[in-house]
This record gives sequence, C-alpha cells and structure tokens, in this order.
Amino acid sequence: MMKTFLLCCVLALPAAAQKWTIQYFFDEMKQEMEITDLAFPSAQRGIAVGAIYDKVSGREKDVSLTTSDGGLHWSMQALKDYPRSIFFLNDSLGWMVTDHGVWFTEESGRSWKKISEQLRPDKNLEPETTIALLLRVWFLDEKHGFGVGLQKTIIETNDGGRTWAPVAAAAEPAGNPAYTAYTRIIFTDAKRGVIVGGSQPPRRGDGFRAAIPAWMDPERASKRKEVPTLTLVTQTANAGATWTSETVPLMGLVTNVRFTGLEGLIVMGFNESFEWPSEVYRMADGNTGRVFRDKTPRVIDAQLYPGPHVYLAGVEPTGKMNSAALPGKVKILESDDFSTWTDMAVDYKAVAKSVVMAGPDVWVATDTGMILHLTPKR
Repeated sequence: MMKTFLLCCVLALPAAAQKWTIQYFFDEMKQEMEITDLAFPSAQRGIAVGAIYDKVSGREKDVSLTTSDGGLHWSMQALKDYPRSIFFLNDSLGWMVTDHGVWFTEESGRSWKKISEQLRPDKNLEPETTIALLLRVWFLDEKHGFGVGLQKTIIETNDGGRTWAPVAAAAEPAGNPAYTAYTRIIFTDAKRGVIVGGSQPPRRGDGFRAAIPAWMDPERASKRKEVPTLTLVTQTANAGATWTSETVPLMGLVTNVRFTGLEGLIVMGFNESFEWPSEVYRMADGNTGRVFRDKTPRVIDAQLYPGPHVYLAGVEPTGKMNSAALPGKVKILESDDFSTWTDMAVDYKAVAKSVVMAGPDVWVATDTGMILHLTPKR
C-alpha cells in the first residue's frame, strides 16, 4: 500500500521534479551485458533477463536479475539458455521463452524449470532457417496461454505450457510465412486479446545485399525508399475460443503494443530513409490516431497509466541513420494529454541501442546492462 502511494505521488510530480536514475548497472572490465526483457509483476518484485558477453574470449553467460525490495537490491542468477522474453502472471508465476525452450518459475524468477521445447522451423519454406520460432507468450491463468512467433506462429496451451497446439487463424492473413511473424501479444482483460505482426519479404534485386546491416552501408540505406509492409492484426473477444484476422498495408513495422483497459498505444518503427525514425498511435473508443512523431528519439517502447499519463522510451539516433550499431543516449518523454510531450531528465550515463519498459511501477531496462527508475529529484 505504501509503495502504491509513493508511485502515485511520483506520477503526480511535474517532469522537472523527477529524474530517471540508474538503479542497476553492470559495469565490469572487458565484459558487457544485454538485457533482453524486464518484468515487474508488482512494485516490489522485478525480474530482468539477458546475457553477459566476455569481450576477450567471446563467451556468453545467460543470466537473470531479481529484486524483492523494489529495486534497492538485485541478485544475479545463471540461466541455462539465452532468454528471448518473459511473462509473469503474478508475483510468483512466470514463463520464459529461450532459444531452445519454454521455462517456468514458481519462485519469482529465482529458479526456472524447462517445461517444453522450442518450435522448430518449417524446412520446406525458402529460404531455409534454423532459428526456433517462438518469440513470446501470454497467460490468462496458470494453465491457459498463447505463444507467438516466426513463420506465422500462434500456438495455444491448456496445461501451463507443457504442450502446445497451433491456432488455425494464424495462417489466414496474407503473407509468405517465410517472411511473416507475429511479434506481440497482449490481453486487455480475461477475454479480449490482440496479436500483431508483420510481413516484409525482401525486395526484388536485393540479392546478397539484403543481409547487409544499414550501418555497414549507410549511403545505400539512406536512399532506400520506405515502402508499405503488411501489418497483421488478429483479435479475440472470448479468450481465444475464436479469432478474427485482418491485414493492413502500413509504413514501418510494429515494435510494441501497450494497453491499459480499453485504451492502447502502438509504436511503429521505420527504416533509414524515412523522415521519422518512429511514430506512436493511440487506440481509444474504436479510433486510432497518431500522437507522437519527431526526428528524435527513436521510440521503442511505451507505458500508459490511468489519468492518462504516458511515457515513451527510446534512443537518440547516432548520426544520420534511424538505427545504428553504436548506442545512443536514452531519451524518455511524458505526457498527460497525448499532444504535449516533455523531455524528462535521464542519467547522463544511460546509453543504449534498445530499451524495454515495465510496470506497474515505472522502470526502463537497456541492452547495455542498465535498469533505470523514475524517482523524485533531490
């Protein structure tokens, strides 16, 4: 109760009276840490997962970080596989998707047990790949859940993730499965859920250049015209008993979706040639409208709180490209009306290429081994 009261007080403070401070920083010589996902099922309990890379040997150590005191102290535990994402139903019960399986915890992430194998890719699709399909999961209760991923994957479980069955509606939208993925899943309540994804086949004439990152060929990337991609939206109003699907040609790809009740935010990301690195759209009362677009930051994630009170988290692009190999300054904006955005104070040491937000308290983790928290200025 006291933590909830303090959170409400922090949210009520003006931006000038708040600052994003680093609560955890992995700062070891000749090593670097990547945080791939972050969850705070309550204000007290937080879980981050990722990997530590040794710059000399090149070895990877997969790890998790846990706190039970609201981020005052963090404990590191070793993981047995590279973590892609986590989902927590409550303080104790959580699932983790890794490169080689699905794992379950009853101890707030302090220990994990593998409960099922990853989904293998369809070898009949071209181009052939060895990358496992499942990206993330969402559970409605201890037994019933869904997973989404590459090659038009939507799967369902009724035994807590031990066995999975394909959802037929996943194949209905147009798009070559080899270049199509469902990347985000969220339920607004016990019945209504949304799955989004995208289909982006390589362009004719790309050849070997399709595999070249933009930062390795910035001149070509900056001249590459943004063209519409196929955005996939699959929805249910009955806890997944039935799904309806549609496709929409949109510029860019959906990078994140967040909901609070029936109100939501969609974050879109664009390629190097587009004038804007990202856009944010608001969904409310059956309508969708753009609420943010600027040259900086490149928004990657968002959080929406009642009030409303909105936070956008991203990275300041380095150089002329929307994305780059080098980390940029972490930027966080806030608004209480979806039209006026305030650039918040962020610890100057916070840099990243990607970020992830978590609640119900306000947290941000980076792919450079940092976890930030919104606190009153002193």
